[in-house]
Amino acid sequence: MTTEHPREPLALNGVLASALPPELGTYRAPSRYTVAAVFTRRPETRELFLLGAPETRRTLDEAGYTAVELQVSDRRLFITNTSLDELKQGLAVVIADLLAQISSEVQEEWALQTERLSVLADEEGRRLRDVEAAAAEISFVSSAWSRL
Repeated sequence: MTTEHPREPLALNGVLASALPPELGTYRAPSRYTVAAVFTRRPETRELFLLGAPETRRTLDEAGYTAVELQVSDRRLFITNTSLDELKQGLAVVIADLLAQISSEVQEEWALQTERLSVLADEEGRRLRDVEAAAAEISFVSSAWSRL
Protein backbone atom coordinates (compact mmCIF):
# COMPACT_ATOMS: atom_id res chain seq x y z
CA MET A 1 0.00 0.00 0.00
CA THR A 2 1.29 3.43 -0.83
CA THR A 3 1.39 6.19 1.75
CA GLU A 4 0.06 8.68 -0.77
CA HIS A 5 -3.51 9.71 -0.03
CA PRO A 6 -5.84 9.38 -3.00
CA ARG A 7 -6.72 12.80 -4.37
CA GLU A 8 -10.40 11.99 -4.82
CA PRO A 9 -12.63 8.94 -4.72
CA LEU A 10 -12.26 6.60 -7.68
CA ALA A 11 -15.20 7.03 -10.05
CA LEU A 12 -16.04 7.00 -13.74
CA ASN A 13 -16.51 10.10 -15.91
CA GLY A 14 -18.51 8.32 -18.56
CA VAL A 15 -18.47 6.03 -21.56
CA LEU A 16 -15.83 6.46 -24.24
CA ALA A 17 -18.21 6.60 -27.22
CA SER A 18 -15.41 6.38 -29.77
CA ALA A 19 -14.54 2.91 -28.46
CA LEU A 20 -18.06 1.49 -28.97
CA PRO A 21 -18.69 -0.94 -31.82
CA PRO A 22 -19.32 0.97 -35.06
CA GLU A 23 -22.36 -1.24 -35.81
CA LEU A 24 -24.37 0.13 -32.87
CA GLY A 25 -27.68 1.55 -34.03
CA THR A 26 -27.81 -0.76 -37.05
CA TYR A 27 -29.36 -4.19 -37.60
CA ARG A 28 -25.84 -5.68 -37.36
CA ALA A 29 -25.29 -4.35 -33.82
CA PRO A 30 -24.05 -6.99 -31.39
CA SER A 31 -26.25 -7.67 -28.36
CA ARG A 32 -23.25 -7.74 -26.02
CA TYR A 33 -19.93 -5.98 -26.39
CA THR A 34 -17.24 -4.16 -24.45
CA VAL A 35 -17.90 -0.68 -23.16
CA ALA A 36 -14.93 1.47 -22.21
CA ALA A 37 -15.45 3.97 -19.41
CA VAL A 38 -12.93 6.57 -18.27
CA PHE A 39 -11.86 6.84 -14.63
CA THR A 40 -11.71 10.23 -12.92
CA ARG A 41 -8.10 9.44 -12.09
CA ARG A 42 -5.62 6.59 -12.42
CA PRO A 43 -6.52 3.79 -9.99
CA GLU A 44 -4.01 3.00 -7.26
CA THR A 45 -2.52 -0.46 -6.81
CA ARG A 46 -4.82 -1.35 -3.90
CA GLU A 47 -7.88 -0.20 -5.84
CA LEU A 48 -6.85 -2.37 -8.78
CA PHE A 49 -6.45 -5.33 -6.45
CA LEU A 50 -9.91 -4.79 -4.96
CA LEU A 51 -11.50 -4.40 -8.41
CA GLY A 52 -10.17 -7.85 -9.26
CA ALA A 53 -11.06 -9.40 -5.90
CA PRO A 54 -13.61 -12.20 -5.54
CA GLU A 55 -15.93 -9.82 -3.66
CA THR A 56 -16.29 -7.70 -6.80
CA ARG A 57 -17.19 -10.77 -8.86
CA ARG A 58 -19.67 -11.83 -6.18
CA THR A 59 -21.30 -8.38 -6.15
CA LEU A 60 -21.77 -8.46 -9.93
CA ASP A 61 -23.15 -12.01 -9.78
CA GLU A 62 -25.57 -11.19 -6.96
CA ALA A 63 -26.82 -8.16 -8.91
CA GLY A 64 -27.57 -10.44 -11.87
CA TYR A 65 -24.60 -9.52 -14.07
CA THR A 66 -22.96 -12.94 -14.24
CA ALA A 67 -21.57 -12.45 -17.77
CA VAL A 68 -20.08 -9.02 -17.12
CA GLU A 69 -16.33 -8.73 -16.55
CA LEU A 70 -14.35 -5.67 -15.43
CA GLN A 71 -10.85 -5.05 -16.74
CA VAL A 72 -8.64 -2.04 -16.13
CA SER A 73 -6.12 -0.51 -18.48
CA ASP A 74 -4.51 2.73 -17.33
CA ARG A 75 -7.42 5.16 -16.82
CA ARG A 76 -10.02 3.02 -18.55
CA LEU A 77 -12.41 0.44 -17.20
CA PHE A 78 -13.43 -2.08 -19.83
CA ILE A 79 -16.84 -3.53 -19.05
CA THR A 80 -17.09 -6.66 -21.19
CA ASN A 81 -20.13 -8.72 -22.17
CA THR A 82 -22.57 -5.87 -21.65
CA SER A 83 -24.45 -3.19 -23.56
CA LEU A 84 -25.40 0.46 -23.19
CA ASP A 85 -28.95 -0.63 -22.37
CA GLU A 86 -27.74 -2.91 -19.57
CA LEU A 87 -25.63 -0.09 -18.17
CA LYS A 88 -28.60 2.30 -18.29
CA GLN A 89 -30.90 -0.23 -16.63
CA GLY A 90 -28.77 -0.56 -13.52
CA LEU A 91 -25.30 -1.93 -14.19
CA ALA A 92 -23.80 1.58 -14.17
CA VAL A 93 -25.13 2.13 -10.63
CA VAL A 94 -23.78 -1.25 -9.47
CA ILE A 95 -20.34 -0.34 -10.83
CA ALA A 96 -20.49 3.16 -9.33
CA ASP A 97 -21.40 1.65 -5.94
CA LEU A 98 -18.53 -0.85 -6.25
CA LEU A 99 -16.08 1.96 -6.95
CA ALA A 100 -17.42 4.03 -4.05
CA GLN A 101 -17.07 1.04 -1.72
CA ILE A 102 -13.54 0.34 -2.94
CA SER A 103 -12.58 4.02 -2.53
CA SER A 104 -13.97 4.06 0.98
CA GLU A 105 -12.08 0.90 1.92
CA VAL A 106 -8.82 2.28 0.52
CA GLN A 107 -9.36 5.59 2.35
CA GLU A 108 -9.93 3.74 5.64
CA GLU A 109 -6.85 1.58 5.08
CA TRP A 110 -4.81 4.68 4.27
CA ALA A 111 -5.99 6.45 7.43
CA LEU A 112 -5.19 3.39 9.56
CA GLN A 113 -1.76 3.03 7.96
CA THR A 114 -1.05 6.74 8.49
CA GLU A 115 -2.02 6.42 12.15
CA ARG A 116 0.22 3.37 12.59
CA LEU A 117 3.14 5.16 10.94
CA SER A 118 2.61 8.17 13.20
CA VAL A 119 2.64 5.97 16.32
CA LEU A 120 5.81 4.22 15.11
CA ALA A 121 7.47 7.57 14.37
CA ASP A 122 6.58 8.83 17.86
CA GLU A 123 7.96 5.66 19.46
CA GLU A 124 11.14 5.90 17.40
CA GLY A 125 11.53 9.57 18.37
CA ARG A 126 11.20 8.70 22.07
CA ARG A 127 13.69 5.85 21.68
CA LEU A 128 16.24 8.13 20.00
CA ARG A 129 15.81 10.80 22.73
CA ASP A 130 16.31 8.14 25.44
CA VAL A 131 19.46 6.86 23.72
CA GLU A 132 20.81 10.39 23.30
CA ALA A 133 20.08 11.16 26.98
CA ALA A 134 21.82 7.95 28.07
CA ALA A 135 24.80 8.77 25.83
CA ALA A 136 24.98 12.31 27.25
CA GLU A 137 25.35 10.90 30.77
CA ILE A 138 28.62 9.22 29.84
CA SER A 139 31.70 11.10 30.97
CA PHE A 140 35.21 10.27 29.90
CA VAL A 141 36.92 12.08 32.72
CA SER A 142 39.92 10.30 34.16
CA SER A 143 39.59 9.13 37.70
CA ALA A 144 42.89 10.93 38.33
CA TRP A 145 41.32 14.23 37.37
CA SER A 146 38.28 13.69 39.51
CA ARG A 147 40.53 13.46 42.69
CA LEU A 148 42.05 16.88 42.14
